[in-house]
Amino acid sequence: MNFSSKNIRRKEMKRKDILTERWTKPNWDEYFMFMAITCATRHSCFKRGVGAILVKDKRIIGSGYNGAASGIPSCHELGYCYYENLAHKEHKTNGGDLAAVKENFKIYCQAVHAEANTLTQCSRDKAKGGILYITNYPCPRCTQDIIITNKLSGIRVWKDYLQNSTLTIDERRASENKLLEAGISVQFINLIPERISQIAVYMAESVGARTNYKFRGGE
Repeated sequence: MNFSSKNIRRKEMKRKDILTERWTKPNWDEYFMFMAITCATRHSCFKRGVGAILVKDKRIIGSGYNGAASGIPSCHELGYCYYENLAHKEHKTNGGDLAAVKENFKIYCQAVHAEANTLTQCSRDKAKGGILYITNYPCPRCTQDIIITNKLSGIRVWKDYLQNSTLTIDERRASENKLLEAGISVQFINLIPERISQIAVYMAESVGARTNYKFRGGE
């Protein structure tokens, strides 16, 4: 048996394990983060896909992803990054360091962040005390204007966000400082790719299908 055949056989065995007694259903953190990741697949930003789920008392009360506001063409529709296109035009006209120009032109980004879109789906009173599951660590603006302002009790994060060890403070650390000052808990959810694949396989091949459950005692 060659390496390719062994690999296929191994995958088939894993799939069989997932669909039988070795399947472990997602815990609450996995469940909600998986939903946030699913939301992120709807993004329309060329830079990064981000999704978020707002949870209170184990119930989803809001969901969102990053993309252009309603009525404004998204970068996917335009076929290019809106603010980078402006930055290139600026650089072509006035010169300067392109990387610096791009950084300055971030303020013209078309995307409404996932956190902001999520919190539009419920009132501030309802959101208060909720937990926000986010696929990426929040930027300083969302941390201040969305998470802290709406008095959320905590955030759950899948992946980190913009860190630069050469700077005295970067976006990641700026957000961290704000959350610490506001007393909002932060927890990283270790949802590894293999576990995501496992859940996806179970969804595709088992959910909705009749189980092979048999009554005890031959009934």
